[in-house]
Amino acid sequence: MSDDQTRKEEEAREREESLEVAESDVDEVDEEEIDEDVLTEDELDEVDEVEEVDEGEKEIGAIMVLGQSGFEEGQSNRGADDPSDNTLAEPQFVAKYGEMLFVADRGNHRVLGWNTFPEENGEPASFVLGQEDFSDCLENRGITTTLDEMTSGLGDESLDGFTISKPEEDTLSQPAGLDIIDGKLYVSDSGNHRVLRWNGLPSDDGEAPGLVLGQDNLECGEANRRGLVGSGSLFFPFGVRSGDDQHVFVADKDNHRVLIWKKIPFNNGWNADICLGQSDMDEREANRGDFENVTPDSMSFPTGVFYHAETGKIFVVDQGNNRVLIWNKMPSHNGVPADLVLGQPNFYSRDVNAGQGGYRCDAVGMYFPTDVVYGRKGLFVSDSGNNRILGWKEFPTENGQPADFVIGQKSFYENKFNRNGDPAHCTLNDPYGLFLEEDPEDEDDPGRLYICDRGNARVVIWEELPIAEVEKPEEDEEQLHAEVEDPELLMGEDEDFFEEDEMPPEELEEETA
Repeated sequence: MSDDQTRKEEEAREREESLEVAESDVDEVDEEEIDEDVLTEDELDEVDEVEEVDEGEKEIGAIMVLGQSGFEEGQSNRGADDPSDNTLAEPQFVAKYGEMLFVADRGNHRVLGWNTFPEENGEPASFVLGQEDFSDCLENRGITTTLDEMTSGLGDESLDGFTISKPEEDTLSQPAGLDIIDGKLYVSDSGNHRVLRWNGLPSDDGEAPGLVLGQDNLECGEANRRGLVGSGSLFFPFGVRSGDDQHVFVADKDNHRVLIWKKIPFNNGWNADICLGQSDMDEREANRGDFENVTPDSMSFPTGVFYHAETGKIFVVDQGNNRVLIWNKMPSHNGVPADLVLGQPNFYSRDVNAGQGGYRCDAVGMYFPTDVVYGRKGLFVSDSGNNRILGWKEFPTENGQPADFVIGQKSFYENKFNRNGDPAHCTLNDPYGLFLEEDPEDEDDPGRLYICDRGNARVVIWEELPIAEVEKPEEDEEQLHAEVEDPELLMGEDEDFFEEDEMPPEELEEETA
């Protein structure tokens, strides 16, 4: 036998012996892992911690979902042709009052109500408004009428003879914003160009409202009352809120303004007192007729409004200009300019994502935002086109101030719906209306954030928020959103607002129709 052959055989025997020793060591380790009885309590805790790390920590997300049976589902009406008492189709806004919950279910032309707060995912609603029962979904229950040249609200003769849906007192068309004001339910019946008010809190299927804003009576549904734009007309109203059970705020979307009633209306078609976004009540052009030239006192398709009674601040989502406007005080007259802007570096910018376009986003820009809420938990904006909610821990103090955290995406720099995958407890798809639940008497109350996740046909409820710091890309964000120095940026003089001792009396005996 040659020396080379002898050396090769010796090397092969060494490899076999090493392999046997290694297998023996693995067997001993496996036996020790299986025999947990011989481990101490501290050692068992260490094993559990290692296993948790291996599995990966579960991301913070919603704790409950309505409209779907679980977080992994996202089909309209759960994939069925007709709705039921536990499905949704394009839910737009949500509100809670006591134990009652209301959701504007746009795609099914109805509002769903829960008499008691749901205890589990997908729990069915207690009653339906706008339809006779839960299986109906036709706009205005299928009732139609024929247009004349003025019924369009625009005086367009070419629409003469065109058939459209016709409202009645107990029907709905594309319902949007809703709120409970002074113990009564208000609903923006957008497609019928009106805001409906019930005489209290409805609890029966198909229950009719008792008062209407934007129309002469509950049988009318023309835009701007047949083209007459004024303090008592509406054109596709969206968000509706109060904040103090005294004022009423309506985002009059297609009239490009926000209307303010300083007292609770007590008659059909009651006129608003103040408008923001236009210089007068008879004007309705986007950005006051100069569409591309946005200013601190102009609006383009406002969708959301919020009034924080404790601070007196008014928040308006100016969707067409991709921004949120903030007033520090209650305006005293029409057209008062805003004091602060978010979503843009200044009052004179309106581009998507602050100029970066629809495919790039960050902590500053917005893409067709829809709603806004503010409270102890922070300031929240539904940045619908970026499929996320932007959050500020404290009230912003500078124009274009970046958000502190984001919900629905892993970072500020991603914007795909459902993160380019399937729905989950931490993802969003075209989020719309928001509702912030906080106990006003308990400062330690963690609160809950309700989100109408429209594209996923569901409402999700969050408690814990993902407020961890997010890594920023290498690009300099200040260069991306350079501040424009303009002496007119500081807007809003004291005389534009009421002083506390000049505020009009808010008490008024309310009559119901």
